[in-house]
Amino acid sequence: MSLFSLPRRPLLAVGTLILPLVALAAPVAAEPPPDDAVVTANRASGDISVIDVDDLSVVDYDLPGEAEPMYVSHDGENGLVWVGDRASSTVVAVDDETFEVVASVPVADGVFHQWLDESRDQLWVAGTAGATVTVIDTSTRSATTTITIPDDLRDAGATTHDVFVDGNHAFVSLVGLDDGVVLRYSTKSFELTGRIDTGGDPHLFARAGRLFVASQEAGTVSSHVPATLRLVETVEVPAAHGIFVAGNTVFVTNIAGGGDDALWQLDRSLDITAEPVDTDAPVPHNVAVTADGTAFITHSGGASNAVSVIDPETGAGQLVTVGTNPFGLAVVD
Repeated sequence: MSLFSLPRRPLLAVGTLILPLVALAAPVAAEPPPDDAVVTANRASGDISVIDVDDLSVVDYDLPGEAEPMYVSHDGENGLVWVGDRASSTVVAVDDETFEVVASVPVADGVFHQWLDESRDQLWVAGTAGATVTVIDTSTRSATTTITIPDDLRDAGATTHDVFVDGNHAFVSLVGLDDGVVLRYSTKSFELTGRIDTGGDPHLFARAGRLFVASQEAGTVSSHVPATLRLVETVEVPAAHGIFVAGNTVFVTNIAGGGDDALWQLDRSLDITAEPVDTDAPVPHNVAVTADGTAFITHSGGASNAVSVIDPETGAGQLVTVGTNPFGLAVVD
């Protein structure tokens, strides 16, 4: 019998269930991170919101535990976004592309404002509970030192609030007194090197040879020489609070105007350069400005979930929905 004359066998036994072929679905690719983004720290919802600067789409990312995110800094040198968490007394390091948590650094209690100087790998974080500032080495992701303000100020009821780092100097604002105080520290020795008295509730920004101080209680913005702390100029801006310098423009928010005259623009001589811009939501808190000059403003408050996006040249703006009670924000590019 030849091979070709062998009896044929059934391919399947009788009663065998024949299943249809099903094509396996290809895995869904993760949404690529935006090329340029603004990240907000949302104090009440315990997350951060990543706003795509191009199309204003928003993705939220949770932080570990029952977090209370306060402020945020972009560390392009190390590819991180640093988020201060008041609830856990830590600063959380998040990858600036995946926005996944990669590290957490313990700091002093009462986490509030923070500022990063990439050139020195230093992140300074205010701790209101003990009137302190913790300095983090961002290259090693560890705390270098914790500074406590002078005893006379602490005994009088002062505590740390805002902080700004600029080259050889770090500036720390104090609240809790009748008026404001700004302390200057060395970023090398961490020693106190100067002090100025200001209007109450001072917020800080230093750029190109000037320290700018916005005082909400005094309703002023003043400029000082960082090396000497000499006062150069003062201008009135109602309820001046959030402050950001981009190019030759000093942007300042009017936090208490209910959205009327919410965003002010000054030049570095503190001359007003444009009519104030209104916002569609109240409590314009902090401001950050992208490379193309677009201003992003958080609107804070227990149930607020809005960020204004404003073209300062035209005054045109719109609201973007983010997590609850957005506080600090930073440009990630």
